[in-house]
Amino acid sequence: MYTFHMFIREVIRKVKGKVYPQYQLVESIRTDRGPRQHLVLIINYLDLPKNKWKTLANAIEAKLSKQDSFSYQEKDVEIQNLAAHYSEIIIRKRLNETKCEVNTEDRALRDYERVNINSMKNSDARTIGAEQIILNQLKEYKIDKILKELEFSPDQINYAKMLIIARATHPSSERETVRWLKENSSTIELTSKDMNVYDNALHRTAVKLLDNKEYIEEKLAIEAKKVFKLEENIILYDLTNTYFESHKVGSKIAKYGKSKEKRNDQPLVSIALTVDEDGFAKKSRILEGNIAEAKTLEKTLEQLKDSQLSLKNKTIVMDAGIASEENINLIKEKGFNYIVASRKRKYEKDFFKEKQVTHIELSDKKTKVKIQLSRTEEETYLLCYSEEKAKRDKDILNTRIKKFESQLDLLNKKLKKPRTIKKYENIIEKIGRLKQIYGIGSLYEINVQQKERDAIKIEYKRNEKAEQKIKKQGYYVIRTNRQDLTEKEIFKIYRSLTTVEDSFRSMKTELGLRPNYHKADKPTIAHIFITILAYHIISGILKKLKKKGINYKWETVKNILATYLRITTSFKTETMRVITVRDNIEPNASQKKIFDSLEIKHNFLKKEKIKT
Repeated sequence: MYTFHMFIREVIRKVKGKVYPQYQLVESIRTDRGPRQHLVLIINYLDLPKNKWKTLANAIEAKLSKQDSFSYQEKDVEIQNLAAHYSEIIIRKRLNETKCEVNTEDRALRDYERVNINSMKNSDARTIGAEQIILNQLKEYKIDKILKELEFSPDQINYAKMLIIARATHPSSERETVRWLKENSSTIELTSKDMNVYDNALHRTAVKLLDNKEYIEEKLAIEAKKVFKLEENIILYDLTNTYFESHKVGSKIAKYGKSKEKRNDQPLVSIALTVDEDGFAKKSRILEGNIAEAKTLEKTLEQLKDSQLSLKNKTIVMDAGIASEENINLIKEKGFNYIVASRKRKYEKDFFKEKQVTHIELSDKKTKVKIQLSRTEEETYLLCYSEEKAKRDKDILNTRIKKFESQLDLLNKKLKKPRTIKKYENIIEKIGRLKQIYGIGSLYEINVQQKERDAIKIEYKRNEKAEQKIKKQGYYVIRTNRQDLTEKEIFKIYRSLTTVEDSFRSMKTELGLRPNYHKADKPTIAHIFITILAYHIISGILKKLKKKGINYKWETVKNILATYLRITTSFKTETMRVITVRDNIEPNASQKKIFDSLEIKHNFLKKEKIKT
């Protein structure tokens, strides 16, 4: 018959005049000086009747000694769940307190035991693959040194790492992040062993990271430049926005505007980002959701000019949304070159000469782009035409035309029905709203006939501008002041804008940029900044893999490493002792390939073992 030695007792603590109960799991042990009580675990909260405390203590002791597999089995489900939870915590605590290596002459003998294989159990399985490669990249970028310079405490440095690892691996709210860190991930083991993690601590650390945004981004970009020997000849600049899942009343940054995801029903925040030709982030800014793209450039150019990254006299690449004439002049004033999509709609006759036509094949080996070159004393212009783009753009335009016209027809039919709105001013307002929604009102001549104060008929027809717009689908013009480049070089550099688009796509789909549930502005911006920090780290990991011929997206890397786990295995010996081992499983071929390509160990954490 097994004798139980553990019990639970209540201790009353006073903190700042307030009384708090604390529950202690205690073990009675025999020593040379007689019986003694040893504190096994402090339980801060226990919602269990006092008459069940001893039963819980017995169940925990049975699990620790493997008696639950043989002579002792508790049938109360609540007791079983609590016992399993607390026994895992105790095992983890004991493993953390135990030396991993035993440097004695009889170590070989100690590693061999006769065990009961039926007593073997695996528990506390946690993901560690993606976590350890992110931590490795953080170390390579000297994140500890950067944050120490900003007077982050050791705990805050660990919380910062947890935030970045969690955002890249399991993007979610601070509360869900805490649950994931405590129950599913080995991040706490990797960073701080047994540190207490709670959502308010993560929230405060996120805000402190935001308060030091400029310095942290600059230092990360400098470290990336050193590690990867980046040339940084081309600076790609673009804007995106992200929407919220809740209405943000009184916000100074969340504004209604034109959403990139067509979610005009929710408030937005804009993000301006500069990356180099390799996709490494340089600078970012978080702006109002309804800001005009063209007005965002000046501050970014000042940031680049003042940067320690030697970004002066580089070439800025932008799309037409930002490339206003005013901004092009601003780029020149600040000492930069430019390659941009031209906003100009009309050119002189024979400006692009047919004899200077070049055909360029894109990376998919299927799509070809026709290019016509024209040079002036100050600039070079490329007229580009793609059949694929023309087909795609025509399909989009025709869809908008059909929807716009069907809505006008529906509005016209309602004018003939009783008990519908017919007031002339209301109908004009509705037509204006349709123009705004579909963005093609300028392609139509619309006439609303009225009788007295009511509208009686809507007539519309496409104007000459509509036909011209349809014919121009697939055409665009690139302009630059770089006279030293060939047409193929200019086109290739402009096409690299897809790199920054990929950056935004990665942040939105893989790194938790959305959804964003925060209500106050500062946590909202901090959430976005954590995503940008995660992107800094992921860029480095993907670059290393690409150098080894592995062209995976981050989502693919995460999926491959999802089954690489750290687990606890325990079993009984013939002498009725319990051996517990915590170690990583062996990586499969795909996982090993990623670790080898990144030149990191498969086991960041050593094997831990205890015998009780």
